[in-house]
Amino acid sequence: MNAQASAPSDFRWRSPLGLAVALFLFYGGANVVAAVSVPLSLHTNGPGAAGVPLILDVKTDSAMLGTPLPQLREAQPRLSAFLVGFMDSMCAYMMAFAIVFLAVTWFAPRNRLEWAMWTLLLGTLAILPYYALIAATYSSFDVAAASAVAPILFSLAIGVTATALAWVGLRAHKPPHPPGSRHAA
Repeated sequence: MNAQASAPSDFRWRSPLGLAVALFLFYGGANVVAAVSVPLSLHTNGPGAAGVPLILDVKTDSAMLGTPLPQLREAQPRLSAFLVGFMDSMCAYMMAFAIVFLAVTWFAPRNRLEWAMWTLLLGTLAILPYYALIAATYSSFDVAAASAVAPILFSLAIGVTATALAWVGLRAHKPPHPPGSRHAA
């Protein structure tokens, strides 16, 4: 199998599968952008200074820390530096995820490999248990995390929508029997 091969001739961008690939590429690209822009912003401006949250959103993260994030750099420079370094490590894994996500998206669905849509969906949904733990941790300190749910739900909606479109698109041109099966002509 040649991974460099172009997409099969039956792949169309203006189709449910094409839209699914575009949505998955957008999601992977957004992770690349965040993995680059967040560390740049944090190293330049400090935690929260440019409106960039550490975990959920600036207001909620500030409530959790007990100090406004934009003031953390001056009030507690060691903690500020630690949190920036911690975010660097998280963004490193985010970049690794994004690269694999984009590679799988670019090659597998366009070549009608059904496993890819389920893999990409699982990659998208994998954040759920972690954000549930984050919400529980914040809640144990009486910090409501519900205000920060919208971006998480938006990213999940992209993954679920893209998977549904991929499923429809892969079914639209699926031969009734795979080549080589005992039912193939």
